Amino acid sequence: MIRTQFLVLALLSVHVFLGALCLAAAREESRTAALRWWGAAMMVYAAGLAFTLSGFLPAPVSSFIGNLLIAASSAVAARGVLPLAGRSLNPLAAAAIVGATAVVLAAGNFGGLAELAVNMVTPTVAATVFFAWAAAALFREPPADAVRAARFVAYTFVVAIVVWWVRVAAIALLLAEPVDRERFDIVIALLAIAQILVGVSAGFGLLWTEVQLSHAALSHMAFTDPLTGLLNRRSMVERFDEALARAQRSGRALALAVFDVDHFKAFNDSHGHLAGDEALRHVGRLLATGKRSEELLGRIGGEEFVLVMEGASPRQALAAADRLRESVAAKPVAHEGAVLPLRLSGGLATYPEDGDNWDALFAAADARLYEAKGAGRNRVVGRPAG
Repeated sequence: MIRTQFLVLALLSVHVFLGALCLAAAREESRTAALRWWGAAMMVYAAGLAFTLSGFLPAPVSSFIGNLLIAASSAVAARGVLPLAGRSLNPLAAAAIVGATAVVLAAGNFGGLAELAVNMVTPTVAATVFFAWAAAALFREPPADAVRAARFVAYTFVVAIVVWWVRVAAIALLLAEPVDRERFDIVIALLAIAQILVGVSAGFGLLWTEVQLSHAALSHMAFTDPLTGLLNRRSMVERFDEALARAQRSGRALALAVFDVDHFKAFNDSHGHLAGDEALRHVGRLLATGKRSEELLGRIGGEEFVLVMEGASPRQALAAADRLRESVAAKPVAHEGAVLPLRLSGGLATYPEDGDNWDALFAAADARLYEAKGAGRNRVVGRPAG
C-alpha cells in the first residue's frame, strides 16, 4: 500500500500547491474571481483529504468532517465558475445539497449504515451535481471573450465526474472477496494520478480563461471611450485607415462627419457635470442606434463625435448625417426628473474630393462644423454643390 499512500499524499500536496498558486495569482484582482474561488476550493478539498487521512480524531469524526469538506469544495468551485457563464450559485440549493450530504454522512459514520459506501458515494453525488451544474452553464453560455478556454474547463469538469464514478465502481469491485491487494494498490494509484491531472487541468483552464478575459478588458479599455462605449480617437483613426484603404481599392466613396453638441459648456455649467456625462451617453446611444451597422462611430474627445460612412455619395452622406442630427433634437435627455433638450451641429467631408487621409478629411469636416455653428447651429454643413 506504500504506492497508494504516497500518491494520496501527492494528491493532497498538489491541491494545496494549486490552491495557494491560484489564490496568489488572483490576489487583489477583481477580474480573477473564478481563479480565487477555485483556489479556495482546492484548499477546502485538501483539508477534507487531510481529515480523512488523519489519526488524531476518532475515525467516524475524521471521515464525517473530511468527506463533508470534500463535498463542500465542489460547491465552492461552482460558486466561482458559474459567474463566467453569467450565472450564480443558488445559495439555498447549494445549502440544501451540502446539508443533505451532511445528514447522509452522519448516518453512515455515526448511525450504523454502510460506512465505506456512504463515504465514497455521498461526496461523489454532491460533487457531480455541482460540477455538472457548472459544466452545463459553461457549455451553454461561455464568456464571449474566452469561449475555448471556458469550454476547456467544462470538459475538464466532465472528465472529473467520470474519474470520480470510475473510482467508486473500481473500489466496489476491488473490495469484493477475495481482495487482490496489489491490484487494489495499482488501481487506486492510477485514479489518484487521474485526479491530480484533472485538478491541474482545471486550474490551467481557469487561468487561461482569466487571461483571455483580462486581455479583452485591456483591449476594450485601449480602443473604447469609457464614458459612451464608442470607439475612441485612436481606434477611430485606425478603423478609418482600413475603410479608406477599401475605398481606394474599390473606387467607392467615403464620407466623414464630425458632430458637436451645441452649447455644451453652458449645459454643463447649468446642469452639472453628471448631467453632462449623461447627455454625452445619451447622444452616443442615439447616434449608435440611428447609424447603419457597417458605419463607424466614435467619440474623439469632449463633446465631439465622428461618423465614417463607406459607399455613401456626398448627398447620401449629408442626408444620413442630418437624419442623425434630427434624431438627437427629437429626443431630449432625462436627468434627475428634468427633460433637457440637446442639439448637434455637424460638418461633412468626402473622399476623394476633400482629401485622401484622416488629417485632410477631418480638417475639412471640422471647418464645415464651424460653418454650421456660425450659421445658427443645429444643422449639418457639407461640401458646397458644384
